[in-house]
Amino acid sequence: MKESSDTRVLPSTPVERLRLYGVFFFFFAGFLYVIGGLGFRQLIQSSDLKDQSDTQSRRVVIRPPARGPIYDRNGFPLVDNRARWSVKADLASLQKDFRGEYLRLIAAEKARDAVTIDREKIMEDARVRVLQGWLNKVWFVIDETNRNNTKGRKSLAKLTPVTAPAERQINIDELRKHLRERRALPFTLVNDLAFPGTGQALTADDGTKSVARFIEQFPVEGPIRLEQDIVRTYPYGAMAAHVLGYVKDTDTLPDNVSDISEVRIESMQKLHYTGKTGAAGVELSYNHVLSGRSGWELWSKTSSGYNQTRLKYSEPEQGGNVMLSLDYRIQQAAESGLAKLKDPQGTLLPAAAVMIDVHSGEILALASQPSFDPNRLADRVSSKYYDEVDKSGGWLNRATQGLYAPGSTFKVITATAGMRKKVVDWDDALECGAFFRVGNRDFPEHEPVGFGEVNLDKMLAVSCNVWNYQVGLRTGIEALAAEARRFGLDTPLLQTVSDMETGGQPMTELPFAANHGLVVPDREYKLRIGAGAWNDGDTANLSIGQGYLLTTPLHMACLAASIARGETRTTPSIIHSVERTGRHPGAQPIGLNAEQLEALRGGMVRCVEEGTARIARIPGLPYAGKTGTAEYFKKGEKAHLAWMIGYAPAENPVVAFAVLVEGQVDTNTWGGKTAGPVAKEMLESWWPIAVKANQDDKPKAPR
Repeated sequence: MKESSDTRVLPSTPVERLRLYGVFFFFFAGFLYVIGGLGFRQLIQSSDLKDQSDTQSRRVVIRPPARGPIYDRNGFPLVDNRARWSVKADLASLQKDFRGEYLRLIAAEKARDAVTIDREKIMEDARVRVLQGWLNKVWFVIDETNRNNTKGRKSLAKLTPVTAPAERQINIDELRKHLRERRALPFTLVNDLAFPGTGQALTADDGTKSVARFIEQFPVEGPIRLEQDIVRTYPYGAMAAHVLGYVKDTDTLPDNVSDISEVRIESMQKLHYTGKTGAAGVELSYNHVLSGRSGWELWSKTSSGYNQTRLKYSEPEQGGNVMLSLDYRIQQAAESGLAKLKDPQGTLLPAAAVMIDVHSGEILALASQPSFDPNRLADRVSSKYYDEVDKSGGWLNRATQGLYAPGSTFKVITATAGMRKKVVDWDDALECGAFFRVGNRDFPEHEPVGFGEVNLDKMLAVSCNVWNYQVGLRTGIEALAAEARRFGLDTPLLQTVSDMETGGQPMTELPFAANHGLVVPDREYKLRIGAGAWNDGDTANLSIGQGYLLTTPLHMACLAASIARGETRTTPSIIHSVERTGRHPGAQPIGLNAEQLEALRGGMVRCVEEGTARIARIPGLPYAGKTGTAEYFKKGEKAHLAWMIGYAPAENPVVAFAVLVEGQVDTNTWGGKTAGPVAKEMLESWWPIAVKANQDDKPKAPR
């Protein structure tokens, strides 16, 4: 049988045709979907996709600004900035070295038939070994520089940092943190090549030579580079440290990023160099002025996370300046006077000194002892130095934070209260023996035989206790306390910096000034603290500035200024302003007639000329003063506080002052004898300045 060679095509059924159409439809729909998706991404989503790409391939590096300078009232720089040269390693440039060392260590592990190999640990060891090798080379250059600079000098050992081996070793914890948080930024090997203030370079010139030798020995484009930044410097060390304050590290840098179009993307990675923020004093309270505006750099980055190319940048803007009311010459004199106060072991006595302008309230000097050197805190604070300052009590600003019984300086308030209450007048003479009996207790006079008949003038000159016991008891606790409050002894001082300026945190011009601890006691106060009912002995104690009464040296300087003006309140300020009107909020007339006020002031002048402050007398400069000695307990044993307050000149006063010295158990501390010389040194510094200023203000004769 013959087979047919024809091929028969059977007609498709309707079902088969539908299946074929379905396949064509799905292929066509898929084609349209792909074309539509590509078009949508290219035309509609291109901007978003670009942003995502930028986010993944770019980062912003934020650079801190230089802080603004701080000047005294004459434009003399008290705080400034200096260039710091740091040695840093570019980790991206060292990747090949890291890899080579890593492979060498792996081979060594395999050669010794290690059971397990911790590759992450070996990579860390490789990085440390490479960086340590470079750090050793850097120290060799520094040491060689110091050796060359010290030829012929006796002590070479002091010139190299052999006493600080940590500086010569890679800190593994810091390296780990850097790789985790700031991998793209250079890693610091030597924080400050010039070693200011650390004893590792003898002089600033030695530090400069180290920088020059490094530049000579290391290529500019090499992996180990020299970077310059700006750090805080306090040219006069500890001078006015409690006023100026100090700075500390911060990763929260001032704004200047959100308004830049290139870095508006919220999800873009941002790396911060470590900046500085105020930690105390004016550095803290005026941080908003001093901080400036951050700079930024827009970088592309590699797949490993390192910076590749800088695309755009904006330079940081330095912070604004702050002009203080201090006069550095008077400040130096105040601190010089305090530095002479020492105990038998040669340790500085805790003390404070303040001088203010009588009319404006501007603070011309504010010193506290012991103190600290803010240069030692401007970079890295060692726990050893922190503990040293803490042990000495140097963190406390005794002028604004120290709370003390004012002793006999309070007698000017007792006298004012008595005359206003009309229980005594300026020319009344009271019999003042060796003691005054109150209840069943004899309250002593500081002079064993007493002073006989004493009026206001004599009382202030010799600081008679018995006169004040009598007047205080006649006046009564209510009037005494009211008078002390009228002069603001329990009112917080220093103006408040705007809450908005400090980011919503209320703060006074000098942070943490005494507030809640100020005490003007009365009947309610004694009951509130659970000490029982008020009695006449408490009133007698208060009349001579003892007992529960607590205030600060700044308050007492303001009291002296108020008396000099014949008012009750003085508002001090640490900021210099030519726009001050001399008006003081809450100030009232002192409430004495002309004869009474003249007697009060005359007694203070007599105190200096022939009384308890005569040791501080200055020929050619008559001025008013009042000394005081108050008892307090130091570690359970009785000691004495020495005070002196006053104003100068006696006629047409310009400045007022207060000095406080904390005597120790083994020191012979008395008002005029101990505090008087400090006041004298301040006034002797101020007086030539005032004379010259007065001469400059006089009209010149035409030539």
